[in-house]
Amino acid sequence: MKKQNWYKLIYQFAIIGILVFMVFRLLIDKAYAPDFEAYCPFGGLQALGSYLTMDSLSCSMTSTQIMMGVVLFIGIVLFSRLFCGYICPLGTIGEWIGKLGDKLKVRITLKGITDKVLRLLKYVLLFITFYFTLKSSELFCKKFDPYYAAVSGFDSDVVLWWALIAIGALLLGSLFFRLFWCRYLCPLGALSVIFKYSWWFLGAMAVYVVLLLLGLNISYVWPLLIITAGGYILEIARMDRVRPDPVHITRNTHTCTSCGLCSISCPQAIDVASMEKVTHADCTLCGDCLHACPERDTLQINKRNMKWLPAVVLGVLIILGITAGSLFELPTISQKWGTEEQLKSAGLFEMSGLKNIKCFGSSTAFANQMRRVEGVYGVSTYVATHSVHILYDTAMYSNEEIQQLLFVPVKRVIEDLPVEAERVVYYTMTIDKFFDPLDATYLQHLLDQKTEAVGYQSDFACPVIVRIYFPAGKEPDRTALKEAIESKNLRFTVNENEFNVKLPYKVITFEETAGTLSREDYIREIFMPTQSYFNEYQNYTQDILKGMTVRLGENAKLEPRYSFLISHLSNDSGVVAFETSLDEAGDEMLTLWYVDTLTAPDRIFGALSADSLLLHYGDGSTGTVPNPFRFVPADTITH
Repeated sequence: MKKQNWYKLIYQFAIIGILVFMVFRLLIDKAYAPDFEAYCPFGGLQALGSYLTMDSLSCSMTSTQIMMGVVLFIGIVLFSRLFCGYICPLGTIGEWIGKLGDKLKVRITLKGITDKVLRLLKYVLLFITFYFTLKSSELFCKKFDPYYAAVSGFDSDVVLWWALIAIGALLLGSLFFRLFWCRYLCPLGALSVIFKYSWWFLGAMAVYVVLLLLGLNISYVWPLLIITAGGYILEIARMDRVRPDPVHITRNTHTCTSCGLCSISCPQAIDVASMEKVTHADCTLCGDCLHACPERDTLQINKRNMKWLPAVVLGVLIILGITAGSLFELPTISQKWGTEEQLKSAGLFEMSGLKNIKCFGSSTAFANQMRRVEGVYGVSTYVATHSVHILYDTAMYSNEEIQQLLFVPVKRVIEDLPVEAERVVYYTMTIDKFFDPLDATYLQHLLDQKTEAVGYQSDFACPVIVRIYFPAGKEPDRTALKEAIESKNLRFTVNENEFNVKLPYKVITFEETAGTLSREDYIREIFMPTQSYFNEYQNYTQDILKGMTVRLGENAKLEPRYSFLISHLSNDSGVVAFETSLDEAGDEMLTLWYVDTLTAPDRIFGALSADSLLLHYGDGSTGTVPNPFRFVPADTITH
C-alpha cells in the first residue's frame, strides 16, 4: 500500500481549505473583505523591487508581503523550493489534475529539446512581470495570474482574456503534461530556480550595486535581463547538477534496491533512483520520494531520518515572515520636496483611518494635492493602515490646522425636496471616524437606505460636525437616527457593481432640539457652487470676458458629471470658466465665461448640445462618452 505524504497533504488541504472558506464567507457575508494576496511572496518580491527602484510600494502591498518574499528567498537558499512543493495553490491544483491525467492515461512528461525550449516561457513572463511592475508600481502579474483571477472573481485589475488563457493553460496543460504551469509558465517558478543558483543572483546584484555606487547610471532593466537570461541558461545547462542545498535528499546506495518507486512518486519526474544527492533544479523537497521508499534508512534528509524537517522548517519560516512583517510598515510612497533646513525643523502630523489612501495611485494623488499647499514639505502614506504622515512648517500651521487641510466639507442632496414640503427640519451632531471624502458617499447611501433625509452637510471640527435635513413631519426620532448612522455595515450598488463596507462611525454629540428652515432657505443652504477655470483664464480681465448663462433645470441632478462637461468645454480655447449659482427664485444656473474674439455663444451651445462629450484624462489620453445633458436654447442668456 502506498504511503501518503501527510506532511505535504496537510499543508495543501489547509491552504485550499482556507481559500474555499474565504470565498464562501464572501458569498455569505457581503461586508467581508478578504485579502487573498495578504501573504503572497511573489507579490512581496515585486513590491520590494518596486520599493528599491522607485521608492514606492506596488499597489496595496504591505511589509508582511515583502517579508514573505524575503523568507521565500532564504528558504530556497537554505533548504529548497518549499513554497512550490507545499503551499502554492496553483502547484497543488496542477499536481492534483495531473494525477487525474495519469488515471486517464493521457498525461505525458515532456523531455529533451521540447522541455528545454518551453522552460524559456516562464523566464520571459518573469522579465515582463517585473519590468512592468517596476515601471508602474502596479503588480503586473494581477492581469493574468489564474489564482488572483479566480479568487477575486475576475477583479477589474484582471485582463479577462489573458486570465482565461492562463486558467486554461493551468487546467488543460496539467491534465496532459506534467506540471505544465509550474515548469513552463510560472514566473515564481522561474524566480525560485534563479534563487537555487543563489551565487549567480547575488553576484549579479552585487555587480549592479557596485556600478551604481561608482556613479554609473544603469537602468534596472539590464540586471533584470541578465539575471533572467542567466537563470534560464543555468537551468537548461545544469538542470540536474545544482549545488546541493544545505538541506537536501540523500540516497544510500548500499541499501537501495533500485525499485524505482522514488522516481515514480516524484511529482517533477526527477530520476531520484540514479542520484546519491538530489541536485535537480526542479526539486522542491516535497518529500514524496522519502515516503515512497520501502527500504529503511535509504532515502533520507542529509543522511538522517528527518522526513518531518521540510514541513517544520516551512512552518517556522511562515511564522517568522508574518511576525517580522508585523513589526514595521514601509510607506507606500515617501516624498519630500522641502529643503534640508525646512525638513530638519518640520513638524510631523500623523493620521490614520483615511479610506481614500488605499493604493499607490490614490497615495500619489494625495501627495500631488499636498505639494500645492504652501508650508507642507513632504508626505508619506501607509496603505495597510490607511494613514498619512505629513511634514509641515510649524510656524504656519498647528496639528489641527493640518488636519483641517485634509478635510473636504461637503453638501449633498440625497433626493429632491417634495413639492408639498414647505419647511425642513434638521438635526446637528458630531460624528467620530467620519473624515475623508469616501465617508461622505457612505453616509449618503446610509441615509438614503435607512431614513427619509433629503440632504446633509459636514463642517470641520474634531469630531466632524454633520447636519442632516428632513422634510417637516418625516424626521425620525433622535435614537433611530443615531442607530442608523452607527450601522456597522453598508451595502450599496453603483453602475451594477455591489459594494460592501464596514463602518466605524460613532455619534459623539447630538443637539437636543431640531432646527427648522423654510423651503427657500434650505435650497440656498444646501447648494454648493461648482467653479472651474481653465484655458489661461488668469490672463483675461473681467472687461474682456463675456458671460453666457443657461438654466440647468433637470441637468442639475447630474452634478457628479459636471467634470465631464468641463473637460468637454475646455476643447474650445475661447471658453475659460465654468460656474454654477442660484438665481433669485432658487433655480440653479450655469454661467460660462468666454472670450468673444475666440468663440461665440452659438458655438458654445453647440458644444453643450453635442451627442457625445470629448474628455481629456490625466494620463494625456482622450475618450468620448454619450452626452447625458439636455439644454434648451430658450433658457440661454448672453451678457
